Amino acid sequence: MHNGEFDIRTALGTIRRQSWLILLVFVVTVGLAAVVALSLEPSYRATAVVMVDTAEKNLLDPTTPTVSAAADNSRMESEVAIVRSETNVDAVLQEAALLDDPDFFPREGLRRQIMILLGLAEPSQYTIVERQQDAARILRNSTSVQRQGLTYLLNISVNAPAPEKAAMIANTFAEVYIRNQVESKINRVMAGRDILFERVEDAREGLIDSEQAFSDFVLTSATTVAEATGRTDIEQLRLVLEASISERDRLTEQLELVQASLAASDWTVVADTLQSQSLIELRDRQAELEAELEANAQGSSPQAVQLRAELLALTEQLRTQANSELEILRQQIADQRARESDTQLQLRSSILTTNLPPEVLANMYELQQNAEIARTQYEQMLTRLRDIEAQAFLQVADSRVMSAAVPPSSSSFPNVPFIIFAAGLGGLVLGTGLAFGREHFIGSIVSADHLAAVTGTPVIATVPQRNSPGKAPDGSKRHSLSAIIVQDPYSSFAEAIRRIRVSIDQSTRQLRREPHSADVLLVSSANAQEGKTTMAVSLARAYAISGKSTLLIDADLRWPNVHKELGVPPSPALSHYLLSGKRNGFDQIMIADKLSPAKIIVGSDPAQREARAPISSEMLSNLIDSAITRFDVVIVDTPPVGALVDALYLAQYADTVLMIVKHGRTRQREIRAALHEIEPATKETASIFCALNGQPISRANNKRRFKNYYLD
Repeated sequence: MHNGEFDIRTALGTIRRQSWLILLVFVVTVGLAAVVALSLEPSYRATAVVMVDTAEKNLLDPTTPTVSAAADNSRMESEVAIVRSETNVDAVLQEAALLDDPDFFPREGLRRQIMILLGLAEPSQYTIVERQQDAARILRNSTSVQRQGLTYLLNISVNAPAPEKAAMIANTFAEVYIRNQVESKINRVMAGRDILFERVEDAREGLIDSEQAFSDFVLTSATTVAEATGRTDIEQLRLVLEASISERDRLTEQLELVQASLAASDWTVVADTLQSQSLIELRDRQAELEAELEANAQGSSPQAVQLRAELLALTEQLRTQANSELEILRQQIADQRARESDTQLQLRSSILTTNLPPEVLANMYELQQNAEIARTQYEQMLTRLRDIEAQAFLQVADSRVMSAAVPPSSSSFPNVPFIIFAAGLGGLVLGTGLAFGREHFIGSIVSADHLAAVTGTPVIATVPQRNSPGKAPDGSKRHSLSAIIVQDPYSSFAEAIRRIRVSIDQSTRQLRREPHSADVLLVSSANAQEGKTTMAVSLARAYAISGKSTLLIDADLRWPNVHKELGVPPSPALSHYLLSGKRNGFDQIMIADKLSPAKIIVGSDPAQREARAPISSEMLSNLIDSAITRFDVVIVDTPPVGALVDALYLAQYADTVLMIVKHGRTRQREIRAALHEIEPATKETASIFCALNGQPISRANNKRRFKNYYLD
């Protein structure tokens, strides 16, 4: 990637290198998800579909009022809230007997369960109210009510551990909702009926007062009118009316007395008041039977039983006959009222036909109009009251069940395939994210751009990966990769080494140095096994082949490797030279490279610990000074910066420091730490570069990009 571009090849390389991490995260995520999904208690979801008719229903009025769409939407949203109301939830708990269902018992929290399991706490004791509250909460959380789009259908869905229970609760919810809806409508109508009933009673009393006031006025005025006009018919009608009123009052008092006596089973008063011969005879026979029953000492004898049965039948006969007589009495009162009304009308008409004083006519007209208005109001309110009473018993539900809930055939939760699929997908995403994070922020260096971004140091070349040195031109196996620069100069590896040399030359060309002064190149790395020795030998041969006198010094006195790269035995000459303190003998410690004009100073055998010299000795400084005056290029192969401080002592002599970074091996923090240590140890004019070693490169990609420029 470069300048914000996304390189799919680099991304695929990251995935390939971190595939173990991605696979591990994937397996762990899927495994945990499978364990959790299989351990979860299954839940079944049943749904009852209810249709809501928003039109107002009145069986006494067949016309249908018009309702707006906005009102319908508000009504539907209100119905959703009503279904989930506390009243409906409590009713479902009672009707479905869920308070005794273990699935709706209060549940201890996880912390409480652990404490109870460890014996640190006792199980909680819940009151009836707490149990009901928890059951209502569980039921509410298990129930969802949703409107189907913009339709008039409501879905009442319930989750339960058993399919039959889920269907039963969903259907119970629908039934309770519809029943409460009807009861609510009836209660609303009856509340209006109670209010209207009070007004009807007030209107009735007002009508009675108006009629009585008019009748009293007529009776009072009748005598005056008769005397003033000499009309005897008016006086006669007045007398008849008074007699009729007196008779009605007498019959009413008689009715009230008989009703009270009948309720108290006082048959003597009933018979005497009604003066009915049949009632008198039945009463006398009742008295005889009571006397005979009292005279019979054996209360359980057959004769006594027969007397009691006969007495019971006679009492029932008395009650029936008394009720018949009461009906006759009520009819007489009704007839008397009718005659009284007729007489009143005749009297009013007669009075109105006379020449009455204006003030009398005005008063009479006012009283008559008041009575008419009171009668009209009373009739209207009484009619409306009867309509409301009839409407209260003719209420129908606005909702009906369109599809009852049925037990589901499969559980709705957990959806094991979906959970595992989602966990697998999440595991891949998480694993890939961790892989990129590990590689680009925590892990190893994987590209030149990555290395430059991490270190802020110029990366002058990327050395391609070579799994083996290959074969020499004569067919023999090469001893090391550094031989490629000589034996296979047109390979991509050799081109990468030359690119490093060119970049270093461009940097050192700007430096001012004394005549006959060599360029000192220090080659190091953050860790061991990153290819710095191979790079140092390859660069020495590249410089030597180009015509520059080159010296390679193996300054890794603790673990020298240059002799292995050259295929020559180690030599203690360098250590002896440093320990001797003599300035002569410089030429004796150098050997010639077999493949190039370069001169090499190899290290001693790592087993010869007594031959090792301190890297900070004065003789090493003299050695480098001597090399600078005799060669064009001096390359120093140092120990890893992260392992030893030797490279820090040698950095003061370097004009250029080349840090070798192994692709996919050197960690970001390690190369940053190495650069942070070596930068203060160099001269102000020294340049520090990095080179990425072992970059995997596709041959097909190389051929596509560079055709036949490379011959490997």
